[in-house]
Amino acid sequence: MSYPSESRRELLDRFARIRKDPIEFLRCIRTQDQADRTTPIKPFPVDLDYIRLYSQIWPRERFLAVPKSRRMIMTWTNICLYLWDTMFNVGRAQAFVSKKEDDSDELIKRCVFILQNLDERRLPKELIPKWEDKYGFLNFPEINSNIRGFAQGADQLRQFTFSGILADEMAFWEDAQKMYSGAFPTLEGGGRFTAVSSGAPGFFKKLVHDTIDSGDDNVSVPQSIRKYPIPGIEVWRNPKNKFFVFQLHYSANPHKRSSEWRAAAKSGMPLAQWNQEYEIQWDSFAGMPVYPDFDSKRHLIHEPPRAIPGLPLLRGWDFGLTPACIVAQLVEDQLFVLREYTETNMGAERFSEKVLSACAVEFPGWSDPRKNWRDFIDPSGAFRKDTDEGTCAKILDGHGLLPISGPVAFEARRKAVEYFLLRQTKAGPAFQVCESTAPILVRGFRGGYRYPEKASEIEPAKIRPVKDEHSHPHDGLQYICSQVILMRSRHKAPIPVLNYGGKRA
Repeated sequence: MSYPSESRRELLDRFARIRKDPIEFLRCIRTQDQADRTTPIKPFPVDLDYIRLYSQIWPRERFLAVPKSRRMIMTWTNICLYLWDTMFNVGRAQAFVSKKEDDSDELIKRCVFILQNLDERRLPKELIPKWEDKYGFLNFPEINSNIRGFAQGADQLRQFTFSGILADEMAFWEDAQKMYSGAFPTLEGGGRFTAVSSGAPGFFKKLVHDTIDSGDDNVSVPQSIRKYPIPGIEVWRNPKNKFFVFQLHYSANPHKRSSEWRAAAKSGMPLAQWNQEYEIQWDSFAGMPVYPDFDSKRHLIHEPPRAIPGLPLLRGWDFGLTPACIVAQLVEDQLFVLREYTETNMGAERFSEKVLSACAVEFPGWSDPRKNWRDFIDPSGAFRKDTDEGTCAKILDGHGLLPISGPVAFEARRKAVEYFLLRQTKAGPAFQVCESTAPILVRGFRGGYRYPEKASEIEPAKIRPVKDEHSHPHDGLQYICSQVILMRSRHKAPIPVLNYGGKRA
């Protein structure tokens, strides 16, 4: 192909930019969208902010974990970036790893599709190295660079040394940890590892949350080191495993921020599946959630709220062998959860002592237990329970508290929490909670606090949530919410500081 001298210079300048900058390469690409019947082949959406941001991060971060919502074209994006690195550098050896061999071959076929459909106005085929492909293998023989496809497995990659590994939908592999352990030594010389997946329990979750060496899957990196460069994007660097995490929510795409899009996408999809595949929730819970109106975008705040001096603090206690206590504060019309305390196999006496000691340290300005605090308990707390330490009400009374019992009916307590979840105030949502200070409560809102799998077969008036670690902090929150509503309705004003007029347990 011949070009006028000026056009040839422009073309060579552009080619130099393409080799240097992956974003320029993305401008040459067309992708295939089987879900779009009108235009299945379309230019790559490089102008999306989150695509450009990720394409700037990818070249400089060797170890990347990308938890994502579905249909955010991140698999396509990573295929393009790995292809760019392979075809414009000598001696690259890349691995595309999927759950099955056919799936990894499909990733290779996407590379072939890209090469066959490059925009020749930007990147003529004469300027790219010659290539050849076969099942599970793409080769650029002139520059000794290639991409191989592999099924996940413990020993699949041990015999090779790779420049980079793309692990697609890693959360759903059976042998993810073994594969990672087997492949990682091959990267120690300077290669890269990119793990992309929707959220699910397992090794990928540990990788993202920096808990590979921990027995607790729910511990995550502190909120203080996380950043939010654009809407829908959360990024941080793990202190231990050094992975850079690029968490991508569907709201990063401006076309997917409307309530109409969300309603259409969610229509007909089970809530648990929606939460996992679109809301990046890591745990799958059977049964219907108790609070389907909990919205992470509305009700979750990134930084722990601070207690406001001059306003009382509220504690909701739920005793038993797995006791819990929720500390909250009502600021005008907004209820802020400040802290949760939970224990396992601990009686009421020891648990109350532990919580009161912790509260004295964390909230030193609220030193008067009767003036500064309001404590709410289960109505049955006035009776001896499985703690075998006397009545819970008497135990709290012995610590100088004035325990107030909440409504007996579960449905009344549930509706009290729903009241705050659904209400919007001038200052924002009426309910606010931070995951770092109330992780079990938040997991419960996301589906852990749920009805039994066959709840629909139970008499509606007798449906009760599953009793597990999520139920106890939620019981405590219910006691707070129900009493707040009751007392505000009686006084028709913010909660009185000195006199509640509540029922003494």
